[in-house]
Amino acid sequence: MGLLARFDLSDLLNRNQVTHFIEPGLRDGANCRAALSAGFKKALSCAISEPLVAETEPSEQLHVVNADSLTFLQSTPVTSALAKHRCVVFLHAHDATGRLPMLAELERLHQSAANALIVMEDVRIYRCTFETSAGPLPDSAENAFHEEARFLKLLGSFGQTHTLHWHAEDAGYAVLWPLGWGEYALKKWVLPGDRTQPFMLRTGVPGTTCMSVNRRLLDARFSNRWLVGNGLDIGGGTDSIALYRSLFPRIANVTVYEWEQGDAQYLDNVRDDSFDFVYSAHCLEHMVDPRVALRHWLRVLRRGGHLVITVPDEDMYEQGVWPSTFNSDHKHTFTLFKRKSWSPVSINVLDLLREFEGEVNVKKVESLDHSFLHGIQRCDQTRFAFAECGIEFIVQKI
Repeated sequence: MGLLARFDLSDLLNRNQVTHFIEPGLRDGANCRAALSAGFKKALSCAISEPLVAETEPSEQLHVVNADSLTFLQSTPVTSALAKHRCVVFLHAHDATGRLPMLAELERLHQSAANALIVMEDVRIYRCTFETSAGPLPDSAENAFHEEARFLKLLGSFGQTHTLHWHAEDAGYAVLWPLGWGEYALKKWVLPGDRTQPFMLRTGVPGTTCMSVNRRLLDARFSNRWLVGNGLDIGGGTDSIALYRSLFPRIANVTVYEWEQGDAQYLDNVRDDSFDFVYSAHCLEHMVDPRVALRHWLRVLRRGGHLVITVPDEDMYEQGVWPSTFNSDHKHTFTLFKRKSWSPVSINVLDLLREFEGEVNVKKVESLDHSFLHGIQRCDQTRFAFAECGIEFIVQKI
């Protein structure tokens, strides 16, 4: 199943002056409600169930008729909307009776939707090798793999008026973007529970999250208060906290946010108040402006949720040398307490947290030096299996 709410509808309206939403198949009405809430002037839909139509509260903005999808697409309100307005058409892979109407609907739209954005959901029904975040189509589910060539040919037939785009989120989307709307600009939200990459344990040198696990398991607050619900791991890469989800049983899901998802400083494809906790290990030092980054990391955190952050300590990691010897992408260094630093780009963590006074409650600030080896030859001790060499701070959003 796919949802219109996967996409940033407000941005779509602002950029492209879209006014009408057309959905052949009302389902539970969630897509029509999302469209109207985002600012669409009118939503048009249909249902083959008379009771479902009767249950729908009519309004000037919502037009629902008792009809099958093909009859609906030929109706005067729909053809008039397609001819006169910029529209979004959302096609379901199967209807309420289990039939697969999408190909016939595309044929019906071919000559009338030059100025409409067409979004198709659950395209894995037609494309057996298309990898989606929901995984392959279950063997028990009806498929139309034998229609794949026809499906692709139909999409190609829109080539003079639209560009074709594929998205792997949920059960997969195909999008036909009108050429008259300019450059493709359909932004997708990163949502709680999204699997943005495979989670695989790796051998060799451990990452900083890996090194922290045993320490955190000894502190029940991580399991019972801080790492709870749906989490966003910013910069988790191949060492995400998601790998250790089974050790923290109150974690529901972890979504990893990396370069493929966007700019971690702004998280502009993540909704406000979306996640129960935000986690980041040794990523904040890579941000151009850590203060701006923290502002947005808090923005996407739900009220009462926790921000769990570790950064390298400048004296244990950089060890008096700038630019950083051990990571050339570091843009800042961090110290926990001292007012004057040898580093020209030093940030005092306590001062940083004071800037968010009234917005957060500070739950924990700690120097992670218990396994740091003082007095040995200068080296990157995070390449050992035990030395975190960092500062950890945890705040709760008020």
